[in-house]
Amino acid sequence: MTTTPPTLPAQYRRLLPPPGAPARPSFLRLQAEARSLLLAGAPAPLPPPVVRLQRWLRSRIGDELLATGAVGHRLYVLEIAGPNPRVKIGRTENLWTRIDQHLREMNRYQYGLVDAHLTALLPDDRALGRAETQAHAWMARHYEPITREEYANADYGFAVTCANAAAGLHLTRTTAAPTAVGTRIRPPATGGDS
Repeated sequence: MTTTPPTLPAQYRRLLPPPGAPARPSFLRLQAEARSLLLAGAPAPLPPPVVRLQRWLRSRIGDELLATGAVGHRLYVLEIAGPNPRVKIGRTENLWTRIDQHLREMNRYQYGLVDAHLTALLPDDRALGRAETQAHAWMARHYEPITREEYANADYGFAVTCANAAAGLHLTRTTAAPTAVGTRIRPPATGGDS
């Protein structure tokens, strides 16, 4: 029996960005290796593939923040692997500091970051709060929350969809970009394997 990930109602799908470029095979291999090590209960200190993946994701987040504004209201989605994998949808005005806090906390308990996503900047704290509430409401319809912001064994792609659609609902016309609502933190596709 196969199960498909949940989907949003049709009226919200128009808020989603177009699909991003596929990730490089080398990134996908590193991600799969780190995920399997973490799911099996990685020993302390964290194995080198996990450290490399987290370093790479942190660098991508930094590049995205430099390109779009390091400080601003936005939702983020984190895929966290470990003995009890989870997806986290959170909000912050200072993502760089918040990601570092999350990394320290999850690594302390042998969990690791295996994927991350940022939504578009939202206009203010009120829009940010409403977007977060909406994203959590959609997630809670399909997954049992284990904390206010975390869902055990949740589908990361669905969480990204929920965050993007919720952010899209709360963008004003003056802040909405004519292109994608969110940005996946993935490497650009290239011809070679690096």
